[in-house]
Amino acid sequence: MASMSYWLLSPSFIVAMLGKFRGWDRTKPTPAVDWRTVSVDAVIPAKNEEATIALALASLYRQDFPLRKVTVVNDGSTDRTAGVVRRFQELSGRPIELLVREKSEGKTPTLRQLARASDADALLVLDGDTVLIDPNYVSRCVEELYKNASVASACGEVWPWSRRRRQEMAASDPVVQALGDQFGLLPTGRSSRLEAWLEGITVMYRRAVYLFLQRVLYDGHLKMCGSQMSPVGCAVVYKRSRLLECFDFAQPQMGDDLSNSEDIFIGHYFTWKGYRNFQVFGLRCESKEPSVMKLPRQLYLWSSGFLQALYYFKDLPLSPLRKMKSEVAGVFGEGEAETPPESLRRRQIQEQYRSPWGEHYTRKYGRLVGLLDLWGLIEKFVYPLVLLFLIWYDLGTAALTVALEVVLSALAVFIVADRGARLQSAAFMVAATPLRLLSMGVDIYAVGRCCVDVCTGNRKWRK
Repeated sequence: MASMSYWLLSPSFIVAMLGKFRGWDRTKPTPAVDWRTVSVDAVIPAKNEEATIALALASLYRQDFPLRKVTVVNDGSTDRTAGVVRRFQELSGRPIELLVREKSEGKTPTLRQLARASDADALLVLDGDTVLIDPNYVSRCVEELYKNASVASACGEVWPWSRRRRQEMAASDPVVQALGDQFGLLPTGRSSRLEAWLEGITVMYRRAVYLFLQRVLYDGHLKMCGSQMSPVGCAVVYKRSRLLECFDFAQPQMGDDLSNSEDIFIGHYFTWKGYRNFQVFGLRCESKEPSVMKLPRQLYLWSSGFLQALYYFKDLPLSPLRKMKSEVAGVFGEGEAETPPESLRRRQIQEQYRSPWGEHYTRKYGRLVGLLDLWGLIEKFVYPLVLLFLIWYDLGTAALTVALEVVLSALAVFIVADRGARLQSAAFMVAATPLRLLSMGVDIYAVGRCCVDVCTGNRKWRK
């Protein structure tokens, strides 16, 4: 959740580089559960997704891992989402449970209700505008989910889903193609070309930023801390028991008003409990992007969701203080220094990055991964304010700062990009600079709005 233009100077980037240098925890895990025997149900919350829901369903049925049940929740759609799902079921012969709501309730109550209704071991949550590209997406996520007992969520890399890619996928699947012809889902006309151009700007921006985020920052953070703060909410596999823990904790206190981004809240809850969010690199899903006109709102939802999660789980950004307090207490004999409990030392099942579970441990000692929250919070407003000061004080220095960051970030993207796409990715990073600077303004607004909400007691934080 760092600000893009601060990444090449920030503590978050330094930790990522240290993690890449350190590498993965070499402990050989001894899983207690054979992941091949795990039962998995799939849930697709959908609202006005008539153009993409068939492609999302088709990608589920190309998976090499058997899904026990597929449920689509039509959450108050005003388009033909339900009709497309019914026709997909007829043409494909696939069993799909379709739940239709006349009035939208939101993603949070949908996940809570279906998690409680299911008796599966794991729950795959797939957005209606997202497709699983790799046929082993589910199997690899489930494997990582059950390799270590502390892992509560697993996901792959997310990439922007361009209009051209959607058209190519539709043409390659007879059922989806038939649905497109019947419902007239393929875009045509001048207005469609304008929408495609506006969407293409977002795709360019996201392709560069996602590449840097996932392959530089998140990869390094995972190797250093064993976890990232939040899973990719558009295509994530949860241990159902852990997901239920989160809802049982949240519902009595917050109802359905978790935050403006439910996956960020869930991920922070897992981290607060000592569980882990794991991302499988090289495993891909693609998600439909909004037009550039709608991009600021989406950026605001993510940024404000991060801040709201920190409000609820403030023990995480306070981790450095918790750690310091326990060390000082140990030195002066006023308390015990941090030592693993006996149950952890005697644990028979070997686990990578193992640490005690429970919020009590987090409150007393903090979590290493909590440092990322603290730095992310600082970076959200420090660099934009510094840059604004430089613009006011010396415009040339401000321009030089931005130019240097652009060159270094483009170089980083060039290094981590796939072969054959390195020059294009670096060019996209340079071209996306105006939008990246715009995102800093969104961050400042989100910080201010969150401060007002905290001071006024407003907690209507719901996507």
